[in-house]
Amino acid sequence: MNLPAGLDPTMLVAAVGGLVVVIAIGMGARAMFGRRKDEVIERLERSTSTGMDVSAFERDRPQERNFTVLANILRPLARIVKPSGGEELSRLNRSLIHGGYRTDNAVEIFLGIKLLIPTIVIIGLWQIDSHLEKPFELAPAISIAFISIAIAFFLPNIWLRGRISERQTGISSSLPDAMDLLVTCVEAGLSLDAAMARVGQELELVAPVLAQEMRQTMLEIQAGVRRSDAFHRLSNRTGVEDLRTLSAMIIQTEMFGTSVSRALRVHAEGMRTKRMQRAEELAAMASVKMTMPLILCILPCLFAVVIGPAVAMMAGRFSGM
Repeated sequence: MNLPAGLDPTMLVAAVGGLVVVIAIGMGARAMFGRRKDEVIERLERSTSTGMDVSAFERDRPQERNFTVLANILRPLARIVKPSGGEELSRLNRSLIHGGYRTDNAVEIFLGIKLLIPTIVIIGLWQIDSHLEKPFELAPAISIAFISIAIAFFLPNIWLRGRISERQTGISSSLPDAMDLLVTCVEAGLSLDAAMARVGQELELVAPVLAQEMRQTMLEIQAGVRRSDAFHRLSNRTGVEDLRTLSAMIIQTEMFGTSVSRALRVHAEGMRTKRMQRAEELAAMASVKMTMPLILCILPCLFAVVIGPAVAMMAGRFSGM
């Protein structure tokens, strides 16, 4: 291979080899530790899963065209790392839905970016190494390339987990207030559907994520989806445990004909108690987390201020003797 003058192929070879090794390790781990299911069971789960498909209301967004163009560009890269098993693909699709990405091409875009970032890292490492006065030898080049590409390859997964955690935390923190508003509206005489629409409007500025999810649920109910199925889809879309409990409570209320307002009030009080318990747990963990900064940062400074003058005085006395 004829390269331009000044470009050393050592880092390029090491980077490409590192990328191949990282992809092979990821696929091997997926094949070894991934659970295998019967193909018929996988088809039944994909056909009967509620709340995991993309709603028709989500497909009419203006940015759908941009997502389609981006997916067409990244589709060749996505095919290289696309999971072969239906369970792994369903898990990835569920994670993207929990993160708020529900377009048809979300999986292809994510997998394409997952392979595009290491490719950019390969080119960047090659260019940096070629412009150094003394390029890296083969062994250091392989180590640097492997570590950099491994980080770049799994960086989208780390980012997606952070996105899911941030989204679910926002929903969970604003859900008790939404439940109080919902109880107030229901007890004032509104139906559950009208109360949800009203609460969604009120929470538009304070909790936009929860308001969007409630509005999505209302649109599904208006489109003909049963209320129990709509709430079940809501809990599956978000992955929040409190919404899953709320969905089960509403389904039981419709099944047994009990009072909706009373059930909502009990559920709201339970969520407020749970939020207070989480706050107390975080407050109790603060003292434990402060132990290491206290030992490493504060105590040495305290010792230097308290014992330092005495040590300096004793050293002066001994040196004078």
